[in-house]
Amino acid sequence: MSKISKAAEAVQKSATSGATYTRRELAGYLTGLAGQNIIYNIIASGLAFYFQSVIFIPVAAYTAIFAIARVWDAVNDPMMGTIVDKTRTKWGKCKPYLLFVPAVILVTTILPFINSMYAEPIDKYYVQFAEDTSVVAAYDDALVHEEFVYDDEDNAELDGTYVLVPVKNLGKLDKDENGNFLIDDSGNMVKNSWELDKDENGNFLIDDSGNMVRNSWELDKNENGNFLIDESGNMVKNDAVIFKVTDNGYEKVTDKSVGMTLVQRFQEEKGIVKKTGAKAVLIIAWAAISYILWGMTYTIGDIPLWGVTSLMTESQQDRAKALSLARAVANVGMIGTLFTMIAPSFNGIYMNRGMDQAHALRFSYITLAVVMTLFASILFQFAGIAVKERVSPQNEKTYTIRENLKIMFGNKPFRQILISGILRSPIQLLGIVAMTLIMYYFFNNDIGATLDAEGFTLIGKILVLVVGLFGGMIFFPLFVPKLITRIEKKTLYNFFTLIGAIPFALIFVLFLVFKGNVLSWPGMVIMSVLFFMGGASMGSLNVLQSVMIADCVDYEEYTNGTRPDGVFFSGQSFITKLSAGIATLISGAVYGFVGFSDSKITLLNNALIAGENFKTYNPFTVGGADVGKFAAAMFFLISIPPAIGMVLAAIPTLRYALTDKEHTRILDELIARRAAGAAAEENGADAE
Repeated sequence: MSKISKAAEAVQKSATSGATYTRRELAGYLTGLAGQNIIYNIIASGLAFYFQSVIFIPVAAYTAIFAIARVWDAVNDPMMGTIVDKTRTKWGKCKPYLLFVPAVILVTTILPFINSMYAEPIDKYYVQFAEDTSVVAAYDDALVHEEFVYDDEDNAELDGTYVLVPVKNLGKLDKDENGNFLIDDSGNMVKNSWELDKDENGNFLIDDSGNMVRNSWELDKNENGNFLIDESGNMVKNDAVIFKVTDNGYEKVTDKSVGMTLVQRFQEEKGIVKKTGAKAVLIIAWAAISYILWGMTYTIGDIPLWGVTSLMTESQQDRAKALSLARAVANVGMIGTLFTMIAPSFNGIYMNRGMDQAHALRFSYITLAVVMTLFASILFQFAGIAVKERVSPQNEKTYTIRENLKIMFGNKPFRQILISGILRSPIQLLGIVAMTLIMYYFFNNDIGATLDAEGFTLIGKILVLVVGLFGGMIFFPLFVPKLITRIEKKTLYNFFTLIGAIPFALIFVLFLVFKGNVLSWPGMVIMSVLFFMGGASMGSLNVLQSVMIADCVDYEEYTNGTRPDGVFFSGQSFITKLSAGIATLISGAVYGFVGFSDSKITLLNNALIAGENFKTYNPFTVGGADVGKFAAAMFFLISIPPAIGMVLAAIPTLRYALTDKEHTRILDELIARRAAGAAAEENGADAE
C-alpha cells in the first residue's frame, strides 16, 4: 500500500509541481518548431509561383498536382497519425521521428525546385522601354520578323495582329512616296536585307540548320562572350517598335502598358519552346511526385512535433504554456514567406556569368531554397535532440487506420473542434493574400522606386501595421495559459471566435471609408489596432485549439485506455491543409470575378511600370473617388470571408462536450491509474 501511495504521490507531484519539461527542453522544442515552420512557408508561399512563373509548368498541371495532394492528405494524415501511435521505442513514440525526419525533409524540400524548365526561351531576351515611350526594347533573334496574333478573351480590346520591328532596321523597309510602308499581296511589309550577313559575293550566309545568319537583334557581349550588363543590371540590347496591322496598313502602338504586354505575350508564344513528349511528362511527373513526397515527409515530422506536447508533461498549465509558445514561434516561422521576394536578388550573380534572365531566375530560386532549407532543417533538428516524453498510457493496445478514424469522429469534443477549424478556413486568406497585397498596395509592385520616393515614412507606416498584426498574433496568445486558469476554455474559444469577427469585418469598412487609401497615418494606426485585435483572436484560437485537442487525447485515454496523440494531432494538420485549400478556392473565385488573373495581371504590371497607381487602377467609384477594383478585392479577401468564417466557427463549439471540470476529473483519474500501474510494476519487480 505504501508503494502504491509513493508511486501515486510521485506521479501526482510530476503533474502538479511543474517538474515536467525543463527550460532547456522547451527551448530546444521551440527552436525546432521555428525551423519546421520556415520550411512550411517556403513551400506554401513560393512553390506555386515557382511552378507557374519560373519553370513555366502549365497552370492546369500544377493546379491538378495541388488538388491531388490535398486529396492524398485526407488519407495520409490519419495514416501517419496511426503509425505514430503504433510506435514503441526506448525514446517514446514521437521523439524518434523528430530525431531522424529533419534530414529527410531537407532533401524533399529542395527536390521540387531542381526540376527542369517546362518552357525555355529560344534565345536570350529582355524587355524594356526606351526613352521614346512608343519604342519597346526586346529580343527574339530567331523569330523577330514574324507577325504576332494576339487573341485573348480577357483582353478583347487588344486582339489583333502585330509585328515587332527593330528600330535600326526601320530605314530598310520599303516605303512609298508618302512615307508609308509598302504592303505586298499577302499583307506583309516589303523589306530588304534586315542586315542579314552576306559573303563576299553578296549571297546570304546560311547556317548548319539552313537558316540565314542575322545580326539585327544581337545583344551586346564582351570579349568572353558574356552579355554586357548596364548600370541598372539590365542586358544591353537594341530597340524595337511594335505595330498593329490594320486595314489601312501598320499603326504604331504608343500606349506603354499595352506595348509591353504585347511584347511579353509575343515572347511567351513565339520566343519560348515548350517541352513535348517524354520530356514534358517527366517534368510534370517530377513536380507531382516531389511535391507529394514533400507533403508526406513533412507530415511525418509535423504530427509528432505537435503530438509530443501532450507527452512532455501531465500538467495542464505546463502543456498550455508549451502550446501557446509553440503557436507564437510558429508565426515567427512566417519569415519563410519572404522566400519569393528574396530569390530574384540572386539574379545578377548568374546573369553576370552569361546566363539569360529566365535561367538565372531558376538558379536563384534553387540557391535560396538550398540555403534557407538547410538553415531551417538545422533548427528543426533541435526539437528531436531536446524533447523528452514523460507520459505513456498504461494500455499498450493500438488500432488500425479504420479504427482510428472511427475513434476520431466518435470522440464528440474532437469532432466539434475539427468542424470548427474547417469552418474557420477563410482566416488562411491572410497568409495567401498578404504578400500580394503588400507588394502591390504598399509598393506599387516596385519596392525600390517606392522607397526612393517615400523612404522612412512608408517604412514607419508598415512597421506600425506589422507591430499591430504580429503583436496580436505572437504576444497576446502568451497570456492564454493564465486565462485558462480563470476562464472555461470553451468560453474563451467562443469569445475569441465571435469577438474576432468584428475587427476583420471593420478592415474592409475602413478601406471604403478612406476611399481606398488607408496609407495616411490615421488610417495605418486604425488598421494596426484592427489587425492587433484580429491577430490576438486568431493566435489565441490557435493555442486553444491545440490545448483542447490535447484534452481530447486525455478523454480518449480515459475512455479507451489508449493515447491517440498522433491521430488526433494529424487532425490539426489536416485542418491546416484543408483550410489552405478552401481559402485558395475563395481567393480564386474573387480574383476571377474582378479579373485579377492571367494576362490582365501582365497588363496591370506594365501599367504600373508606365506610372499608374495600383490604388486607383481599374477603378470603381466610392464616395466620389476612384478606388482600384483589384485593391478592393484584396482588402475584401482579408476582411469579409475571415469575419464570416469566425462567426461560423463558433456554431459547433457553443455546446462543447468536454468542460474543464470534467477534464480535471478525467486527468485526476488518469494520474491515479498511472500511479497504480507504476506501483504494480514495482511489486512485480520485487516479487521476482
